Amino acid sequence: MIQRIQTIWLILAASAGAAMYKLPLWKGKLADGTFRYFSGSENLLLFITIIVTTLIALFTIFMFKDRRSQKSLCILGILLSFAILAMEFFMVDGLKKAAAFPFQSNYWQIGAVIPIVMTVFFSMARSGIRKDEKMLRDLEKLR
Repeated sequence: MIQRIQTIWLILAASAGAAMYKLPLWKGKLADGTFRYFSGSENLLLFITIIVTTLIALFTIFMFKDRRSQKSLCILGILLSFAILAMEFFMVDGLKKAAAFPFQSNYWQIGAVIPIVMTVFFSMARSGIRKDEKMLRDLEKLR
């Protein structure tokens, strides 16, 4: 199981999801000089989506005998990563509009990029699964 490269990609996707839970996604500076942070654990829907995506990455590792399901779960992980990215944007936009005072400055933090990184990791894992399928088909032809 560990010798397959997609296992590495899926472990990286799961660890990125776990890191996104704590890393700040956005930081805004209010007029009074205080900072307002937004992280993945502040909104229930975003938090649940992050946890589900992380668990999908971990669960996919142990589905090594069913490559078709692995590919489907990788696609689901990609779609959920895009959903996380969209939720981040809309929640931060709502946070900006709901503020009593306008923000003097606002910055996207490193945590906001993690869903894109997770998408790349899921895509690389899916590519490794496809290569395994192709290799097995070629071996079957030789028999």
